[in-house]
Amino acid sequence: MSLTPNPTIIFVSATQGIPVPGQNLVYRQDITIDVDNEPLNGGILTKSVALGIDPWLRSRMVYEYKPNTPVLGYGIGVVLRSENPKFQVGDYVQARSHPFAHYAVLSEEAGTIRALKNDAGLPWTAYLGVLGLAGETAWVGYKAYAEATKGETIYISTGAGAVGSAVCQVAKAEGLRVIASAGSDTKVEFLKEIGVDVAFNYKKQDVGTVLKESGGIDIYWDNVGGKTLETVMGCMNRYGRIVVCGFASEYNLPPAEWHGNKSFFFALVKNLTINGFIIPDTIAKFGDFDFEAEVTKMVKEGRMKAREEPSDKLEDAMKMLGDCLIGANEGKGTNAKELDGQGITVLLNDAILADV
Repeated sequence: MSLTPNPTIIFVSATQGIPVPGQNLVYRQDITIDVDNEPLNGGILTKSVALGIDPWLRSRMVYEYKPNTPVLGYGIGVVLRSENPKFQVGDYVQARSHPFAHYAVLSEEAGTIRALKNDAGLPWTAYLGVLGLAGETAWVGYKAYAEATKGETIYISTGAGAVGSAVCQVAKAEGLRVIASAGSDTKVEFLKEIGVDVAFNYKKQDVGTVLKESGGIDIYWDNVGGKTLETVMGCMNRYGRIVVCGFASEYNLPPAEWHGNKSFFFALVKNLTINGFIIPDTIAKFGDFDFEAEVTKMVKEGRMKAREEPSDKLEDAMKMLGDCLIGANEGKGTNAKELDGQGITVLLNDAILADV
């Protein structure tokens, strides 16, 4: 029996605040795996290629992860062994619950797995961002609930994040006037680069003032909830639509400290429609609106751009998650190197939770 090192990020315990490396999350280098003989039980063995840091990992820590087990998230791996006829050795696969480790045994029962063809020849990291969960959330949520008409105005909070920036570009492509906010001047510049009509730093400019000066909002894509949602509801036009994608401002707070909303009166008098959505449920109801084909075309044609902040060290995943939750990153692209000789890229999908 030949054992191979299999460094892994282990979930230790949940926290009300930002996960602390070495306390809530631990990088274990002493874990090993027998690559040739590890039981697969009808599944597949993969070598990790790319792992995605997304804010939703924070929620999974509270409601899904079990103590002293690997952190699970969206990941891409290449198949080394297979007992599942759907996947062949050499296939690249994307998994919803991919362990943050160099090697992983995956089963369809434990989470969604799909083979990636990547006929467009895009970087694999694209399938963790603009062609992954973030892009799919933006595309499907917008198509299902925005009910947009050319010439309308949409406001996107956390517009420079992976989800927000995709919504900005989809809306712009459909002829909407796009307003978006971010938490730093660098991110505001990125918003301008992708065609946002009114881009502003919410830390320097008041959200309500900017929106009122812009003539009101027909559609609000809400990534943050809390006080921002309350403010925006007062700036909506009649028959406006609010698409609730996240509550970033409150993910790290106990329920007793969640922000109340004093603006729901406007839902009545302005005839507002409010839709929250979870992406698997929305796809089950509406389908995916040809997400992969349409967005792949947009990426290839340069009509959909994304910022990536990759690392070549699995250990960095712990800090990257914290950075994502407080908007400490800028999402600047870098050239990822091989991770500990294993060829893994850890990708931070920008600060989806920046506007908190």
